[in-house]
Amino acid sequence: MGTTLGIEGGGTKTTWAVLDPEGAVRAQGLAGPGNVSLLPDEEIRKLLAGIRASVGGAVDTIGAAFAGCRLPVQRQRIDELLRALWPAAVRIVVSEDTRSAFAGAFGSGEGIVVIAGTGSNVQGHREGRWERAGGWGHILGDPGSAYDLAHIGLQRVYDALDATGGVVSLGASFLQWTGQNSLEELFAYVLRDPSKDRIAALAPCVLDNAAAGDPLAVDIVRSRSRLLAEQVRYVAERLGLARPRMALVGGLFEHSEAYATLFGDEVRSHLSVSEMFVSRVPGALGAARLADEALSAPRAAEAESGSIRSREIAASLEGALTEERNPRSRFLDQKTVAELVELFLSEEKLVERALRDRQEEITAVAAAVAAALQEGNRLFYVGAGTSGRLGALDASEMPPTFGVPADLVQAIMAGGSEAFFRSQEGAEDDRGAGARSVIERGVRKGDAVCGITASGRTPFVLGALEQAAAIGALPILLSCNPRRSPVPFVRFSIDLPTGPEIVAGSTRLKAGTATKLVLNLLSTIAMIRIGRVRDNRMIHVQPKSEKLRYRALLLVMELASCSEEEALRRLECTDWRVAAAIDLPKPL
Repeated sequence: MGTTLGIEGGGTKTTWAVLDPEGAVRAQGLAGPGNVSLLPDEEIRKLLAGIRASVGGAVDTIGAAFAGCRLPVQRQRIDELLRALWPAAVRIVVSEDTRSAFAGAFGSGEGIVVIAGTGSNVQGHREGRWERAGGWGHILGDPGSAYDLAHIGLQRVYDALDATGGVVSLGASFLQWTGQNSLEELFAYVLRDPSKDRIAALAPCVLDNAAAGDPLAVDIVRSRSRLLAEQVRYVAERLGLARPRMALVGGLFEHSEAYATLFGDEVRSHLSVSEMFVSRVPGALGAARLADEALSAPRAAEAESGSIRSREIAASLEGALTEERNPRSRFLDQKTVAELVELFLSEEKLVERALRDRQEEITAVAAAVAAALQEGNRLFYVGAGTSGRLGALDASEMPPTFGVPADLVQAIMAGGSEAFFRSQEGAEDDRGAGARSVIERGVRKGDAVCGITASGRTPFVLGALEQAAAIGALPILLSCNPRRSPVPFVRFSIDLPTGPEIVAGSTRLKAGTATKLVLNLLSTIAMIRIGRVRDNRMIHVQPKSEKLRYRALLLVMELASCSEEEALRRLECTDWRVAAAIDLPKPL
């Protein structure tokens, strides 16, 4: 083992430590806040650059754990910043700060770690599986944390003021702690800086009052710690840990023996525990241990940050037609603009050929999707990058074009809605996230789920399709790679032979064009079959602009064979619902 750098970034500070080959701490220090969900890339880069200036570049292994670093795209972002600063590092592992806390307490073993500091979190590990509860931040909860205790304490103090006009004991403690003279002054004090850390700093008042037997404070501490204890039970049950080992981490447990004891009692009232202890391993050392011990397995740990993604991606793309070099587009940089235009136009002819070649498969899928919607089910597009954006574009056009509810045709994008405007390509590698998205977006039995992936191998998409099949939905795979590996859980597939792109690997070109045409075809045919089109007219158009109101007027005039005046009366009688206006009896 060579020199290891451990970094743990939290909401208020970041700690770092350098360990020599024997594991002894050679240097350590503090830096600014490190919550990656709250800080822009430039701030994180400055933070890491400051550590680099103190540590130097002679580091073999880096373990970095940051608050808010939940998503693959966030881990990839940190991994890239670390590699730019320490290019000679042999191995880099990036994870969330709960993992470093776990590594500090259990190494690569199994158990449950409970964090209660400014925020709170519960995470458990068993046989390669991770489960978590809480940790959603102070706005959504963090029960049993310092912020939570203080925030509830303040609420109860002001409730008592409203009810009695007086200051209860806990309120007096808040006043003494902050140096304010009245609850009105305390109110102004809190409003001047209602930050998470400022509120959390009042938690000792609640704990001290509870220790002194104040009924209000005792009730707050018991009720909030009970919620945190319930999260422990959730994690233990999902992991099948009948008698788990538990490590308590964070300032509340470290500095308040009474709180640790009370919380332990609450946990034991729900769950049999084999061992419970307060872990005092510094976060930076836990991060270093995370890298050196590689939780569960070295390969799995490296995959946390995407360190081995290049080999996996190379293997997955091998043989994909869209990745090959197009012999017809060699020496692009030497061609004139006129020659480039001619080349693009000639290549687009291959799109129609590819669609014609798969007409039978397209027909089968179109019929299946239409049947699903006719039976009251929905259509979901799932994709990453360009494929995801094409799905989102088609789905977004359904309500204004055909007047259907927004949930009838939906898009699931790897990386979420932000990925539509800003590339988050790393999100496509998380197969588990694809599966979870299907569950959390409420896909149900009978829904059609169309996975869109030019290569036919995107992990996020395949994970979503596999989960859709397990639910009993209709899994469909749309690719531009006839050479892809078989996907046994897919019911229907369309593999368009669009061939190599003009710019190798740029699937927004022919593959993107062909994909958009198929999506247009699937959704439009489905809308026709469920009665949202009459003749070749959009009779359910939503006339929310001047242009669309004029279009609605013309539609009614044509399809109801009436004058402009009568068409306007019909629309006004039906609240501008075109289909209803057309179907009114004649004459009006």
